[in-house]
Amino acid sequence: MKNGRAPAYSTYAVSLCFDDAAAQSVKAVQERLAQICGNNFLIEHSVPPHVTLGVFHAEPGALPKLQKAFDDFAKSARDVLGGKGLDLEFDGADCFLNKVLFLAVKKDSQSFVCVKRLNEILHQKFLPLFEAGDNRNYLPERWLPHAALAVKLTPPQFEKCAPLLGLANAQGGGASLGLATDSSSAQIELPQSGRVAALSLALCKPYTELCRAEV
Repeated sequence: MKNGRAPAYSTYAVSLCFDDAAAQSVKAVQERLAQICGNNFLIEHSVPPHVTLGVFHAEPGALPKLQKAFDDFAKSARDVLGGKGLDLEFDGADCFLNKVLFLAVKKDSQSFVCVKRLNEILHQKFLPLFEAGDNRNYLPERWLPHAALAVKLTPPQFEKCAPLLGLANAQGGGASLGLATDSSSAQIELPQSGRVAALSLALCKPYTELCRAEV
């Protein structure tokens, strides 16, 4: 916001949503971390466990066009998945700049290849119509698939939580730092996989789901 004026756009996210079992498994970790460090941003803002595929800015009045593009993307996503759905494999916890803790999608898994493809297709369809958001961190060449466990952490909050996820050697200044070699040694048990049930289009602030498409 500049000069006290709100931006002339809203920010939207397209995400992978988990089924009930996987969502509860991820949420249990989010809640435990919130209890430990006092940062309950995800819970307070009713953000369901998810993997964001892309973030975009759209001008007022563009919602019908945005929903149409989402429907088109959902059809392509179902074609990629071939009616088989998607099970994400996780590779323990990791962090962004010691401010965000997340579950990382396993890089040598077929699910990683699949979500990277979905991310590429999404941006092929959306970028001609909408501006990339979140500092362009979700563009295919920069994106790391992940499910957030805690966000907007202060240094003391991070220091309380990181060792419990096996990230005792994490440092500031970049992503993918200090990943534990054996996630089973973490004091908080982390999900090893999660079933994706749907795609979601949501307004980011405040978080409001606008439409959903089963996969």
